[in-house]
Amino acid sequence: MSRLAAKLAIALALVFLIYIWPPGSIFMQKIYLDGQLEDWNGRASVTSPKDETDKNNVFQSLHWGTNENEQRLYFAVKLKKPIAMGQHFVCRLYLDIDDNGSYGDSIDKFAELLYVPDNGNGLVGIKLFSSDGSLISEYEGMWGQRSDAGGSGFEFYLPMAELNVYPAQPIRFYLAAAGLRGDRLPAEGDVQWKAFPVVVRNRSGIIIFALFWLVATAALYRYRIWPLYYILGAVGFTFIFILVIRGSFIEYLVEHRTGVILHHILNYFNVVTHVFDKSPGTILVFIKLDESWTTLDIDIESSALLEIAVLLGLVLFYPAYNFGRKVYYILFGTATLVFFNLLRLMLVISIIYWGGRNFNFVAHTLFGRIFFFSVIVILYWYILTRPSIKKVRGDVKRA
Repeated sequence: MSRLAAKLAIALALVFLIYIWPPGSIFMQKIYLDGQLEDWNGRASVTSPKDETDKNNVFQSLHWGTNENEQRLYFAVKLKKPIAMGQHFVCRLYLDIDDNGSYGDSIDKFAELLYVPDNGNGLVGIKLFSSDGSLISEYEGMWGQRSDAGGSGFEFYLPMAELNVYPAQPIRFYLAAAGLRGDRLPAEGDVQWKAFPVVVRNRSGIIIFALFWLVATAALYRYRIWPLYYILGAVGFTFIFILVIRGSFIEYLVEHRTGVILHHILNYFNVVTHVFDKSPGTILVFIKLDESWTTLDIDIESSALLEIAVLLGLVLFYPAYNFGRKVYYILFGTATLVFFNLLRLMLVISIIYWGGRNFNFVAHTLFGRIFFFSVIVILYWYILTRPSIKKVRGDVKRA
């Protein structure tokens, strides 16, 4: 009973940590539309490669991102030269909603962006149109730099609902200057992006669920009802672990490190990529076949954190293993999942790089998942199924 009390005390301490656990703000600072563009430094972006002497070169960079629990796409435009007070700047952001390379389909959109800097504010006006020029919505805000603060950039948002975009749906976009300026970002092609705003659950609900799980699991352990104890313990732990790390420092740290490792591996093979400190897990890959960019967003699923959570639950609550064996299998299994997840991501990027961005869905959904699922099946066989069969055979022989 003392061992059970110790485990409950540790579990209660972990539940308390859930409540006070800080969000991953070190990596993912919230985007505020206030005309202050410093919070965009280090986020996913494309920059202008053109010569400084080109008079048509007006764009410095285009940035994009999302906020937790918000169904909005955020963008920031930085200009090479400031807009003088009393002047205005107009450009358009074109969006290929169905991700087929054509910007003239009925579902596609474009946003006309008006930037008017002044000493008192930086007005930004947004008009969202369908591809045939029909106005969908119109709104404005003080989201640009003021003239006395530089007057060389602005930020804005587009509602995902008005774009007919759902989370993780791939879209393409590019920015173009109005009139005969001719400047655009990227300079050629476009950017492919699967926007997936992180959804962080209410912690009070997690606490209630965790306490219920603790009581039920302790009761099953106390009365040695091992099948139900194992099922409830492993499944409950997995859910709680995922809910806790979602949007946390741990998730963003793992995603960021995975992206950095991939970046260095791909650069070794002369694949042009960029990673960003404040967009953890985002890798911008130049697809030479399409002469365009695509973003690979390493989230909680493609970082192997889901599979690691399942592994922890299955091993920690397996009654037949002692402490030493549990530690060994957790370390071995985690290392295996991380290694083969990197191979999975390399496989996905290779297919897209050599086959083009139209292979994005096939690379992720078919080849990547089949490969990783096969690895998981073999790993679980080695860690759980094989030792269990061996133990049963030994018991039968001794009987």
